[in-house]
Amino acid sequence: MRSFDEAISAGGDRFTPGARGSGRARPERHPDPDETWVVRGGRLLRADADPAVVDLVLRGERVVAVEPAGTADAGPVLDADGLDVAPGAIDLHVHLRDPGQTHKETVETGTAAAAAGGTTLVCDMPSTQPQVTTAERYAEKRASWAGRSTVDFALWAGGTDPERLRAMAAAGAIGVKVYMATSPGFEELYSPDDDAVRRVLRVSAELGWAVSVHAGDQAASDAHRDSLVRAGRTDPAAVLEVTRGPGNLAGLRSVLAAATDLRQRVHLAHLSAYGTAALDAFLEARAGHPGLTAESCFPALSEEEDLPRLGAYVLPTVFSAAARERFLGALADGGIDAIATDHAPHTRAEKDAGRDDAWAAPAGYPALETSLPLAYDALLAGRLPPRRFADALATAPARILGLPDRGRLAPGCYADLVLLDPAGSWRVDASTMHSLVGWSPLHGRTLRGRLVATYLRGRPVARGREILDAGRGRFVARPGFGAADRGM
Repeated sequence: MRSFDEAISAGGDRFTPGARGSGRARPERHPDPDETWVVRGGRLLRADADPAVVDLVLRGERVVAVEPAGTADAGPVLDADGLDVAPGAIDLHVHLRDPGQTHKETVETGTAAAAAGGTTLVCDMPSTQPQVTTAERYAEKRASWAGRSTVDFALWAGGTDPERLRAMAAAGAIGVKVYMATSPGFEELYSPDDDAVRRVLRVSAELGWAVSVHAGDQAASDAHRDSLVRAGRTDPAAVLEVTRGPGNLAGLRSVLAAATDLRQRVHLAHLSAYGTAALDAFLEARAGHPGLTAESCFPALSEEEDLPRLGAYVLPTVFSAAARERFLGALADGGIDAIATDHAPHTRAEKDAGRDDAWAAPAGYPALETSLPLAYDALLAGRLPPRRFADALATAPARILGLPDRGRLAPGCYADLVLLDPAGSWRVDASTMHSLVGWSPLHGRTLRGRLVATYLRGRPVARGREILDAGRGRFVARPGFGAADRGM
C-alpha cells in the first residue's frame, strides 16, 4: 500500500469563487456588539419550513426577528442576495486530542477547522489523556480550553461510576459517552458488561443529560480479529469485517434492548461505521422506542475507489456504493437524525503504520472542515432536502443535547450561522486545511457550493478559509446548568 503522499494526486488548487464575489456579502463595517443589524435577502434554510428568502434581524448574540425579504429596517445591512443562510453546524462527536495528544490536534487547530467548515459548536469526547472520568479532570479540561477555542464547545463525561457521573454533571458535562469497546490506554472509559451499561443508563435517566454510546462487544471482536490475523489477513478489508462484524452488532442490539427496557434516551455514535445491518437494527428498535437517536458521518468515501487508493487512511468509515445509498437515504428521510464527524485526526506517520498491516493504524480521520460542505454539495445535487440539511447538521444535534436556543435561526436563538454561495465551488486541498495533521482523505475533490462566512453568536469567526476571531468560543454546559457557570 502506498503512503498518503503517494496515493493522493498532486495539485494545490484553492476554492474557486463563484460568479458572485465574496466581498459583496460583507458590510462596510461590522455592527457594534449591541447594535441591531440585518442579513438581507438570503435564502434561509431551516428544519421546520421550506427555504424562503428573508431578512434575518440580529441584535447582540441572538436572532430577534425573521422578516419578509427587503422589509426589515433595523440598522446596518449585510447583503446576502443570492446566498443561502443556514444555522451553524453542531458536531456531536469530535476528538480534538487536547490535552494529552497535541501532536495530533489542539484546541486552536481543531476549532479553526470547525469554523472554516461552518461548525459553530463542537462536543469533545472524554477520551483525552487523562481520561475524563472525574469532576476534577473535567474541570481541568474545561479550564485548559478556556480562551483558546474559535467556536463554542461542550465536553462529554466518561466512566461508569454513578457518583463520579453525578459530579461531572454538576460541573456542566453535556452528557456521558458509554464505551462498550476499548483500546490500550483508555480502560477507565470502558463499560465491560451489560450491567455496567445499564448502570450508566439509570443514573443518566436521573440526571436528564444526553447519553452517547459506542456500541460493541470487545471480547467477540477481539476473537474475530485474532482469527483473521491467524489466517494472514492484514488488509484494510479485514478491519472493516470486524468493525461491521457480529461482535459490534451484538453489542448494538444489547444497548438498544437496554434503552428500550429502561425507556431511556440513547444516542448511537458513528452508526455508519457498523454498516447497513446496524442501520436495520437501529431502525427496527426505534419503531418501538422513539427515544433512540443516531448519527452518521456524511457518506462520502468509497470502498470501490478510496479504499484501494488510501487503505488505512479511510478506516473505519468507508462505504460500498449500496451502503452509501442506504445511509444517504436515511439521512435524507430522517431515519438517521444527525450528521457528526467523529473527527479523529492522526498523523501521517501513525496512519502509515497501516501500509503493510492495517491493524497497526489507529482508526479515524480528520473531517471537521469538510462535513458541512459535503452535505451542502449533496443539497445542491438534489440528494439531501434543504430541511434535512438544516436538521441533520444543527437542529437535531441541538435537540439531542437539549439546547433549545441553538441549532435554529429563529427569534431568541443564538445567531450562529453560515453564509453559503450556491454558485461557487471549492477544491479540497490538504495544504490549506486547518487541522494540525495536514491531510484529508478528500484531498483533490471538488465540491459544489462555497462557504462564504461563519458567524458565532452574531460575530464573524471565519471568512472563507480565513479565521477572524480565534479564541471567541465559550463553554456550553448541559441543560439546567446555571447561566453564571456556563460562561454566558
